[in-house]
Amino acid sequence: MKLLIALDVLGRRPDEPPLRDALRRMLSASDDTVANELWDADGGPDIVVRTVERLALPATRPPEIVGRWGDTMLGIADVVAIYRHVLESPWRDLIVDALAAAPRHGSDGFDQYFGIPSRLPRPWAVKQGWSQSTRDVVLHTSGLVGVGWRFVVVVLASFPVGTDWAAAAAAVNDEVTALAPGL
Repeated sequence: MKLLIALDVLGRRPDEPPLRDALRRMLSASDDTVANELWDADGGPDIVVRTVERLALPATRPPEIVGRWGDTMLGIADVVAIYRHVLESPWRDLIVDALAAAPRHGSDGFDQYFGIPSRLPRPWAVKQGWSQSTRDVVLHTSGLVGVGWRFVVVVLASFPVGTDWAAAAAAVNDEVTALAPGL
């Protein structure tokens, strides 16, 4: 979802340098504070509606609870389409550079080096996702991989409530390891 927020903001307000710094933080360190502020300032679910229309994303839907942008429904093919759009956008360098600079720990201290960063060699530019709710534990790894960003890799995973983060990360790591020979 943070990629959709960034694309929407850059498409509507491209000339605000302080905003670009905030977007870099949001994308690289997965900064939820920035995402919350932009979600609230730019219409919440309207961000999803605008980007779905602009990028023709058939499986993407706004969250059921307006304030929970992290619960936006995204299909794997839609995530691939988002990355392809990023590679063709005027903000390619800003977005890809932020994703390639993802630090080991997100702004909330969560270890982002699972999935792609844990199992695939650089170069990679990743957007990791994690959340826990009363319904599930979610851990996603997605990004651009290889010289010239040749591949888009996406693993979206949901686990039963109570699943340990380490067990979830191990499962995501296994999925990326299974994909690696094809890259």
